[in-house]
Amino acid sequence: MFDQYDEISVQRDTRIQFRGRLYSIQTNQTIIGTIEETQSSAKNAGNQLLKLLSLHSVISLEFTVRDANKEVLGMVKKGKGFSYDLALYSTLGDQLATIKSEVKWKSPSMTVIDQNNNKILHAVGGYGGTDFKITDCSSNQPISSIRRRSFVYASIKENLLNDDAYFLYKTNLDFLTTLSLIAMTIAIDIYYFSN
Repeated sequence: MFDQYDEISVQRDTRIQFRGRLYSIQTNQTIIGTIEETQSSAKNAGNQLLKLLSLHSVISLEFTVRDANKEVLGMVKKGKGFSYDLALYSTLGDQLATIKSEVKWKSPSMTVIDQNNNKILHAVGGYGGTDFKITDCSSNQPISSIRRRSFVYASIKENLLNDDAYFLYKTNLDFLTTLSLIAMTIAIDIYYFSN
């Protein structure tokens, strides 16, 4: 997957022609994967109505995580309603973990819980949800961070039109941990920066 990269970024693609949410996964501004909202999620009439009412955090969402060759690596799903949980699934449809979020402006946090109800990761953010520190729950050691920052582009137009990116700093993490970090960026984007 993306295990060999020490730094990856996830950036929302704001192109109008794509219906639904689309994110690129990059390293050194080279695309190595994508996160795409499924067509059934994007075209859902109930979701469209909730978006019109500006209830973005209430809609149901379903994403596929793909590598550069368009191979599906996993799925991320959020159920409809006021629940802030995201579920991670394998390519076979088996649930791997759940991300439970506490959406607060002063001290947001997220916890990744596996199928055996064991806490794997815990993320604590700063005011406004721009910086998160991720801790491994078994060792209680920091293993990564997620920071929302802007890329610097060559033109003013690109700087104005492109969305900020989420930078993940990590080393030697397994598939589930890496997928969890990527899913956390989706949660941060949905709950703090949806428009």
